[in-house]
Amino acid sequence: MTKLKFILLTIICLITNVIFSQKTDTVQQKINYYISHAKLDSAKVYIQSALKDINQKQNESILNYQLTTVLFMQSDYDEALKLAFNSLDKIDNEQEKVKFNFMIACIYSTITDYSKSVDYFDLVVEHSKDSSLLVKSHLLLSDLYTQLKDSTNAGKSLKEAYKITNLTNLDSKTKNHVAKQYNFYNKNYELCKEQNFEIIRDTTSFLNTKSYAYSMIGDCLIKQDSLIEATKYYDEHLKLTFETKDPEQIKDAANKLIEVYEKLGNQERANTYHKIYNEAVNDSSSFSAEKYRDLYDIEKNRELEIIKNNNLIKYLIFGLTLLLLISFSIYYYLKLKKENKEIFNSLKKTPSKKIIISDNEIEKINTAIIQLKDKQLFLTPNITRKSFCLDNNIKSERYLSQYINEEYRKSFSVFINDLRIEYAYNRIKKDSKFRNFKIEEVAKESGFGSKKSFERVFVSKYKETPFKFISKLTA
Repeated sequence: MTKLKFILLTIICLITNVIFSQKTDTVQQKINYYISHAKLDSAKVYIQSALKDINQKQNESILNYQLTTVLFMQSDYDEALKLAFNSLDKIDNEQEKVKFNFMIACIYSTITDYSKSVDYFDLVVEHSKDSSLLVKSHLLLSDLYTQLKDSTNAGKSLKEAYKITNLTNLDSKTKNHVAKQYNFYNKNYELCKEQNFEIIRDTTSFLNTKSYAYSMIGDCLIKQDSLIEATKYYDEHLKLTFETKDPEQIKDAANKLIEVYEKLGNQERANTYHKIYNEAVNDSSSFSAEKYRDLYDIEKNRELEIIKNNNLIKYLIFGLTLLLLISFSIYYYLKLKKENKEIFNSLKKTPSKKIIISDNEIEKINTAIIQLKDKQLFLTPNITRKSFCLDNNIKSERYLSQYINEEYRKSFSVFINDLRIEYAYNRIKKDSKFRNFKIEEVAKESGFGSKKSFERVFVSKYKETPFKFISKLTA
C-alpha cells in the first residue's frame, strides 16, 4: 500500500508541475512554490483565500482541484473526497470531471479500497482526452492490479502507459517516470537506476518524487543482490520521509531497512530501525478507511443515474445475473446447512467410546510430555499428533488425544499452543532484546507458523495484543 502511495504522490507532483507551468499568474506561482517546498498548510490557506476572491466558475474548479490535491498530500482523505464530490456536482465540462474522478481514484487507492479505485480510473481511461492523464491512470492501474495479484492486467496497463508515451509528445518528467516503471518491470535495473539518479539530481523535483527515487534505486540494488549498497539509498529515502510527516511512508522506509539488515545478519542495526517502525505504527494505528464507504456509495449512485439510459440492458442483465447468483448461493447455503445438521445429529446419536490405554502406553505418553516441556520441544514448528507419536513410539494418535483431554481438558493443538504462548509471554517479560523483535519474529521464535495465529492465541490468553504488552513493558 505504501509503495502505491509513493507512486501516487509522485504522479500528483507531476500533474501539479504541468498545471502550474501552464499558468504563470501570481496565484499559480505562489501555490506552486508552497507545494514544491512541502509547505502544504500555507498552500491550503492560500488557495482557500484565493477561492473567496474569484467569480469565474472555471477558475473556481481549477483552485478546488488544487485544494483537493493539497488535502490528499496532507493525508486528509475525508475532506479531499468531500471537496472532490462537491466539485463534481458543479461541473458541466466532461474533461473537468475526469480530473476530479482521477483524484477520487487516487484517494481510494491510498486507503486500500482498490476495487473502488479501479472503477474511477476506468472512468478516467474511458472519458479522458488528455494523453498525460491517460498515461498516469494506466500507470496507477498497473500498481493497483499488482496489489490485487492480477499480474496479467498489471502488465497490460504498464505496457499501455509506455506505448502512449512513445506515441505522444508528453512532458519529459512524465515520460521518465513511466520509463522507470517499465524498465523495472522488464528487469532493466541499470537503466532504471540511472533514470532515478536524474530525478535526484534535478533541483526542481518534489520531495516525494525524490524520496521515491531513492527507494526505487534501493529496490533495483536488492534485485541485483547489492544489499549493502541498497542500505545507503534506503537510508536517504527514510530521511526524506521524516519531512513528509506521514507515518505510512516512514513505516515503509523503516521496514525496508529492517529487512535488508536482517538479510545481512546485522540484527543490532535492524533493531534500531525497529524503534522507528514502532513509532510509525503508533502514529497510524487509529486510522480507518470505513468512513469513506458512504461517500463512495453516494457518488456511485450519482454516476449510475447519469449513464443508466445508455446502459439499461447491461444493468438489467447484471441484475438478473446477480439475482441468480444470490439464489444459487442461498440454495447451496441451505443445502449445506441441512447436511451439516444431519451429520451433527448422526454424531450425537453415536458417541465415541472411551479407549482403554495400557499402563505401558500411558507411561510413554507421560514421559514424552515431560520431555516436551523440559526440552522445549514445543517450539518445533509444524508439530502434529502424528509426528509426536512417531517421535515417541506411541502406538495411536487416539491414545495421545484421550490422555491429554483427560489430564489437561484440552486438545493436542491447544495444549501445544498454550505451552508456546506461555514461553513467548515469559521471554518477552524477561528478555529486553526479544522485546525489540518484530511481532512476526516473536511468533516464529515461539513455534507459531504465522503472526495471525500467534496474536489470536496471545489475545485469547492474556486479553491484550502482543504489541500492547510489549509497549507497556518498554514505556
